Amino acid sequence: MTIAVDPSAGLPRFFRSLPAIIGLAVCTLAVFAVGFISLFDGPGYEIALAAGLIVPSGVAISSALEISAALSRSRADKTTSVAPFDMVSRGLAIGAVFGFVAYTTTLIHGLRVGFCDAWSGTVTFALGPFCGALVAGVWSVIPAEVASRMSTPRRRRVIAVLLAFLGPLVSAGVSLGRFFSSPMVFAYDPFAGFFSGTLYDTVIDSSGLLSYRAGTLTTLGAAGILAFHLGRNEQGGLRWNWQGRWGVALAGALCALASATHLLSGTTLGHYQTSDSIAAALGGRTEGDRCTVLHPRGMRRDEVHRFVADCDAHVRDVEAWFEGKGPDRITVYLFANVGQKAALMGAAETQIAKPWRSEIYVQNMPYPHPVVGHELAHVIAGSFARGPFKTAGQWAGFLPNPGLIEGVAVAASPREGDLSPLEWAKAMKDLGLLPKLQGLFGLGFLGAHAGVAYTVSGAFVEYIKSTSGAGAIKAWYAGGSLPEITGRSWADLEASFLNSLDAIELSDAARAQAKARFDRPGIFGRRCPHVVDACRRKAEAAKDQGDEDGVMEQMTRIAALDPNDPMVRVSMARSQVRRGQIAEGKAALKTLADDERLPRHVRDRALEDLADLELAPSGDGALAAGAYRDLMTRTTDEDTLRTLEVKAASISKPAARAAMYYFLVGEPGRGPDRVRASELFGRWLRDAPDDGMPDYLMARQLHGGGLFEEAAERLDTALSKKLEPPRVSVEALRLRIIAACALADPVKARRVYDAYSGRSDVPRARREAMNALVGRCARDVVPAPDSK
Repeated sequence: MTIAVDPSAGLPRFFRSLPAIIGLAVCTLAVFAVGFISLFDGPGYEIALAAGLIVPSGVAISSALEISAALSRSRADKTTSVAPFDMVSRGLAIGAVFGFVAYTTTLIHGLRVGFCDAWSGTVTFALGPFCGALVAGVWSVIPAEVASRMSTPRRRRVIAVLLAFLGPLVSAGVSLGRFFSSPMVFAYDPFAGFFSGTLYDTVIDSSGLLSYRAGTLTTLGAAGILAFHLGRNEQGGLRWNWQGRWGVALAGALCALASATHLLSGTTLGHYQTSDSIAAALGGRTEGDRCTVLHPRGMRRDEVHRFVADCDAHVRDVEAWFEGKGPDRITVYLFANVGQKAALMGAAETQIAKPWRSEIYVQNMPYPHPVVGHELAHVIAGSFARGPFKTAGQWAGFLPNPGLIEGVAVAASPREGDLSPLEWAKAMKDLGLLPKLQGLFGLGFLGAHAGVAYTVSGAFVEYIKSTSGAGAIKAWYAGGSLPEITGRSWADLEASFLNSLDAIELSDAARAQAKARFDRPGIFGRRCPHVVDACRRKAEAAKDQGDEDGVMEQMTRIAALDPNDPMVRVSMARSQVRRGQIAEGKAALKTLADDERLPRHVRDRALEDLADLELAPSGDGALAAGAYRDLMTRTTDEDTLRTLEVKAASISKPAARAAMYYFLVGEPGRGPDRVRASELFGRWLRDAPDDGMPDYLMARQLHGGGLFEEAAERLDTALSKKLEPPRVSVEALRLRIIAACALADPVKARRVYDAYSGRSDVPRARREAMNALVGRCARDVVPAPDSK
């Protein structure tokens, strides 16, 4: 029997059905409302992700309701039918309209607040939620077909809605499953588009969406051609309907094959990864006592063994802090660099731990690795948590407490610095920058500046441990209420914490440094952070290539996007100097240094740049020395103080001044010239054989390159001579401790540490960090780990 197609009894006229109209209105209003949130206000990554979570589901539900109703009517009529190809076409059309209207809301917000990068944002939206809406439209055909067979209209509508939403839900579940079962944190999703996986990586590379959507295109092509070859039988069911067009059929087969190949090639294309694919890409595996390290195959053997031994020692230190045992083994994925880490698991600059997998993911850094202890603390803390993710929070960790998660890691394994977290918190309190603690130990953590959030949460966790013990920390991490655990209200705990900070004494310089470090907005308070930080990265690349026109181009764009960032003007002035426009650059720097409306740290950067220009042998040495000494009164950063002190001291010594100028500053347009500096160091050594500074500076270069044996020899030579200013001799001792540990010489490390800790000019936080390293160093003397 031939079934006629009567449009009046088939699909309704386009966008004349109630489900489509209501669905479009709801999705449009939802996306438009989200656009009032900072970072979501214009075409870009965030609004594309939000629209990807909203629009495809709306498309699938609206289209499934409309098509299922039309199919139900056609079956009741028994003389008409809705062709499968028409169903697919209608789903695509609804998806395209929903996607386009959602995109126009982003343009409205862009016109309201200004565009960050309209073209890039448009491409991201087109490849993300717009394509996702098309996929949802095609997917809706299946729920519509199933729902149309239900016996009552109500049941039909319920089934249509549930099955339509099931598509995006299952797809999200696949991404969540990959997140749970592998190292990767990013996701490519057929409906939502691209999710980068991290909050603090502000430079987001979504270029993989292009190849991902190539697969989407082949899938849609295969689905459309399949629908073209389907018809209806006498009962209204589906049947194969050969059209006699071999070329179309062949195209459909090729699309299906390409789609399947694309899916199976996901690890090669970078659309997803597995533990095995990442391990294969790294190539190396070394077993320690507690740490299994997967690392680049070409990594130097001594570097690997050094890292593994330090990792094992960190595990024991963190367990001692918790007074409890962590996992028997922890796997460390050690990537060669930021780029490899971003490509293989998603996080670039951000270090990641997955406690439920007993794994951490870090890139290679100079020994001792500055963050491996922090990430190990996350995994060990997971041993005391509840729920499948082994993280602190309510509802078995499904509502995480990022303040507690990060605070515990900061307190259990503090990084080396000039001030402790408690001292930084004291400075923030004095400056009025300290956030409310109860809000910090919740999702409010994510809205704060990262430095503030991490530091204050770590300081408070350390305070709780000192007053209530490690047991209280573990109970809190396991989901307990801190007021119930301690028997004190949040208000009482906060007041007590603030009172403890009042007992800490700080210098004005520490407060000035804290203001420069912490008085900044969080990511949600910044204007166009992704585009601005991408421009900064491009400017750095241009600078490395000597392309100062490129630097100025990027800095000009940053100034237009974020006019409230005065450091851009400093960078532009520096670029002028490097281009040889010295008079113009100096004038710009002087204007910035004298502008009392600017933050002090910005003025100080300009002042130091002016002083560096006068460090040249032909410059005004007295002016430079005075500026350096002035700057030293407003910082507690030992590295900065030492550099300023060295530059100031070198001015009275011609050979030293020339060497320091080429080593640290260099000629305008060229930057530091290490070759020329090396020649001048040799002359300096000949002219002043009793001066240990040249040996120290060369030792620093060797140390930074991981050549610890050669660095140790140079440091010993430097320390045997006159080594001034005093901060230089302190730093030489610190570097010698590190070199001794790197060379597995704990006796030498302890001997040098005794001299180091006996100095009155060593900050307490640095002394404690070196003491911890020496402790780990003493436990690191074990047989070389097994390496494959």
